[in-house]
Amino acid sequence: MKFLFLIVFLLAAATPIRGEQVVLPPPLPPTSTVFLAEYPREVRGGKFEASAVGRMVDSLVMAAAGRDNIGDAWRVFVRPQDRVGLKVSASGAPVSSTHPAVVAAVAEGLVAAGVAPSRIIIWDREWDDIKRADYGALGHRFTVVATDRVGGYDSKQTVMAAVMGKLIIGDRDFDPSPSAGQTASKSHLSVVLGAVDKVVHLPALTDHLSSGVNGALSGMVLDNLDNWRRLARPPHFGDPFLPEIYADERIGGKVVLTILDALRPQYGGGPFPGPQYTAQYGGIYASRDPVALDALGLELLDRFRGKGGLPLLTKDIHWITSAETLGLGTAARERIRLLRVGPHL
Repeated sequence: MKFLFLIVFLLAAATPIRGEQVVLPPPLPPTSTVFLAEYPREVRGGKFEASAVGRMVDSLVMAAAGRDNIGDAWRVFVRPQDRVGLKVSASGAPVSSTHPAVVAAVAEGLVAAGVAPSRIIIWDREWDDIKRADYGALGHRFTVVATDRVGGYDSKQTVMAAVMGKLIIGDRDFDPSPSAGQTASKSHLSVVLGAVDKVVHLPALTDHLSSGVNGALSGMVLDNLDNWRRLARPPHFGDPFLPEIYADERIGGKVVLTILDALRPQYGGGPFPGPQYTAQYGGIYASRDPVALDALGLELLDRFRGKGGLPLLTKDIHWITSAETLGLGTAARERIRLLRVGPHL
């Protein structure tokens, strides 16, 4: 009887009296900050003025570093003696690759911090993509390369994952002989990634047929490995492989800042060019938290996909939550603080 009485008492205590205001616990405070700079909405002819984009990038970096001078801001993230890699997204060129003005602003900011131009390397996976992305002018001052043109993938630097993948031409362990086994559970790292000390990651926001979202995690993992196709494909879309591999000190461990180019995000057909699916959004995001950036990127892409009548990506993308579980960053939107910054353009 005493036990029954206790249950009735607890239930009565938990039931609010009619008219009584129920006080809920306060929401958890934000645990990550993402900065957003926005271009003026009136974008003439769909083109973004390079000088304005440069000022947007500088304002983001200074906000992220808590400094009011661009050279001082970059010195929060890098040292003059570092070899700094700028990892871009070029597969969507010329439609949805990282804008050259974004890359140029980052590179010049590093120079202002004391990093010699010869120690700044701009790269992505394939040279043909790099050429289409219009980075030619940057090559006169900085080093612009592609993994497939400077040695490919390192024979000694590998990552393992418990999923098999079919090897194709271009993968380091591919054997063209008919009798060779053509599957493997390991991937080799890009030699370019191994040649730099720090990375500023500059992904272009697009959807991705394999991972759902091309952004902070996907751009660093899939673009820097051979035999990457096994790591992101339906039905798992990269869960849990993307966050597990990004957590590797040789990959995500080198990233000091991620700047997400959402000036012209592509919400369908990515990561390859799809002009019919682009939006003139005019935003650039920056954060030290790659997971929070991907969470906001997914939210933005689904906003445009919903308007365009395309199925939403959210229902298939679970690796963002897994990344939070691994401690890589914040996935829950209510714990991400979005701060708008930037000069008047």
